[in-house]
Amino acid sequence: MALPSSGIISVSDILTEGGVTGSPTVTLQGLATGSYFTINTSSPSYPSPDPPYAMSDWYDYEQASAPAIYFWDLTTDIRWDNPTDKPLATTSEDWSISLWIRPQWASSDLNLTVYDLSPSGTTSTANRFFLSYDYGLNRFVARYRSNSKNFDRQWSLHGNNSATGTGTSSSSGKWTAANRGNANSNGFVNLIVSYDASQTSAANAFKMYWNASELTNTAVSNSNTRSTVSYDELTFCGNDNNTGGSRIADYMYMHMWDQVTSSSNATTMYNSGTPISASAAGYTTNLIFGDTSTATPAVNDPDDSGNYDFENANGQSVVYGT
Repeated sequence: MALPSSGIISVSDILTEGGVTGSPTVTLQGLATGSYFTINTSSPSYPSPDPPYAMSDWYDYEQASAPAIYFWDLTTDIRWDNPTDKPLATTSEDWSISLWIRPQWASSDLNLTVYDLSPSGTTSTANRFFLSYDYGLNRFVARYRSNSKNFDRQWSLHGNNSATGTGTSSSSGKWTAANRGNANSNGFVNLIVSYDASQTSAANAFKMYWNASELTNTAVSNSNTRSTVSYDELTFCGNDNNTGGSRIADYMYMHMWDQVTSSSNATTMYNSGTPISASAAGYTTNLIFGDTSTATPAVNDPDDSGNYDFENANGQSVVYGT
């Protein structure tokens, strides 16, 4: 809770807001310069480290304020196309993706397509490689769909509550704006899906991480035949192949690789809750897509890896805020 915007503030109030216990002897200079706790410079108001020092400098200070960030504010899909290095070009090619997402949907039955790889220019559902969140079942579905046959692994959020933090009930533990589960200070969750093409069982081929914690409890898996598909188009917050309700979510730091992402790589990309680019993380081997946009790309602008062209913002935009 933030300190008041007017009136009397005590040293004890400041220390409590800063998470300091006990009654240490302090000075206003020491407080303002962070001698007793780290000053949150993301707070709407925070004291200057330079003199003169006054108690009023602490009006509206909030230790838990989230930092301002750039993110995609989405109510429908955004899309990249025309990759030089196509993902899953053969049935033996590995793949993985990392992204940060913040649910903004209310408590209503919907199916969110988190990401979707599909042939360019089609709305057919026969050939897709995607992750969806099924609200009704409270379940993630990672699926390699080719020639209308499914190769997939599914994880219930309530069955993996130790990682998701959304709750153990299939009815009250739905993933929504009001129940984001284990998330960072801005309410974002880092989701990573890794696909090992050498595995014949979908339960072994797919792994999923929520903030670097693997979801190990499988709800359902299907291991039908896989065929090669030309996956040209990459969509986030999908619309074309989604038939279930509103799609309102915020996205940031999306990356994709032609390789399996290990648990140590997942930890690196999670970065203790602070979003980081693959380049900053030193994880660029086989990188085939990256988006760390601070502004809405123009049509045909390359992604961070230079592999994809930006196709359509659909009226969506990158915003700066919390």
